Amino acid sequence: MSPTGTVRMLVTASVVVLTIGSIDAGLSSQWDLFVLFVIGFSLSVALLFRVESRRPAIPIRRDLVIWLRDRAAVSGESLTTVTDRAIATFADRYGVVSDIEETRQ
Repeated sequence: MSPTGTVRMLVTASVVVLTIGSIDAGLSSQWDLFVLFVIGFSLSVALLFRVESRRPAIPIRRDLVIWLRDRAAVSGESLTTVTDRAIATFADRYGVVSDIEETRQ
C-alpha cells in the first residue's frame, strides 16, 4: 500500500470516529465536547481533501529524497520545484514514451 493509501485510510477512520463522537456528544448535550469533535472532524475532512488532491504522491528512494532536499537547500527553491525540474529534465533527456500515451487515450 502506498503512503497516500495508508494516510487516506487513517484519516477516513478518524472522520468516522469523530462523526460518531460528535453525534453522541450532541445527543447527550455535552456541548463543549461536541464542539471539540466538530473541530476535529473539520480538520480531518480538510486533511482528507488534501490527501485526495490532484497531485499524486510518488514514493521514491530515501537517498533520492536526501539529494532533492540538498539541492533545494542549495538553490533556495522548494522541494516541489526541484523535483518537478528533475523529472522534466529526465523526460527531456530520454523522450516521451509514446506507447503509454496511446493506452491512456
